Amino acid sequence: MTDMPETRERLCRVWLSCSESLSYSSRKRLLETYLSAEAVFDGFTPDMALVTGSKAYAELADLRTKGLDRIEKSIIRSGISLAVFGDQAFPDLLERIGDPPDLLFYRGRMIKHEERVIAIIGSRRETKYGRDQAFRIARDLAVNGVTVVSGLARGVDTAAHEGALDGGGRTVAILGSGINRVYPQENADLAEKMIRQGGALISEFHPSAGPLSFHFPFRNRLVSGLSHGVVLIEAREKSGTQITIGHALEQGREVFALPGQVGLPGSELPHRMIREGARLVTSAADIMEDMGWQHGQGAEQLELPMPDLTNQQRRLYDALCDEPRGFDELLELLEVPAPQLNVTITQLELFGLIDSLPGRMFRQARR
Repeated sequence: MTDMPETRERLCRVWLSCSESLSYSSRKRLLETYLSAEAVFDGFTPDMALVTGSKAYAELADLRTKGLDRIEKSIIRSGISLAVFGDQAFPDLLERIGDPPDLLFYRGRMIKHEERVIAIIGSRRETKYGRDQAFRIARDLAVNGVTVVSGLARGVDTAAHEGALDGGGRTVAILGSGINRVYPQENADLAEKMIRQGGALISEFHPSAGPLSFHFPFRNRLVSGLSHGVVLIEAREKSGTQITIGHALEQGREVFALPGQVGLPGSELPHRMIREGARLVTSAADIMEDMGWQHGQGAEQLELPMPDLTNQQRRLYDALCDEPRGFDELLELLEVPAPQLNVTITQLELFGLIDSLPGRMFRQARR
């Protein structure tokens, strides 16, 4: 909780975030041009309307006349903390996405580096099957020390948060509204329980921001960005959930999908994602195995001895040391015939040294 004065730069970033009409791109352009939010505040002139737009300029001008002291008192009174890009409270997973927020508002416990984080997403119009599966998977992930991220929405999100709490674990909600405007209101008690159990509520929107429709697609990049993998439970085609999956793929996150009953609307997107290469999962154990995470909360991975490798096997293993690579890329890099590469891949898979990924991609196994 915020119980000490904020720096002037951080308060100026809050000032920028308080304008509903200031777009992400305009705020980024201001910060790149003036190098700091403080410089924007101090040098605020009508010329800036060319960047912000007239409506956002008027909002910022009005807020500026009220002063930074008022902003600081409001933050302290609400018990809200701030995390600025690059500081010790800002999650490093979010620092590495393509369009990170420059400022986060949060309540609860923020962790800079988390080893195991899975997002669970799905429909607000969930079936009993979807709700039960989201609860079960989240609970079992939490038992194994995995932080569960979701959006606190009705349906699958709510079930995921509740399951993680039931498993005695940590769960984090990324809001599409301000911290002081938990939405839906019926989940206010759930949000407080999440905080008490070591989790957090996070938002990049100013604390009193309402649940505006355009907020939710925008916040979805943070749901996937704050995770190592995303689990799709139930969702219809052309839903907001599909936006989150798109972000996950762009961010290089693992995508998992739970199969549903054929013919139901909520099974449409998970089944299509499975056909397109998402990992089919039916349990938390599947996720733990695919991510290379050893079961058991706090358990450490055992370091297995490296088997003796031929020169060709070692070349392939070393080629995957930095990042996953596709079959065609490996062919070009290693300059070997396709049949020989197939044999070497199979040998290293049998040794447990490499993993096969969707789309004929390969990576070193986590040992």
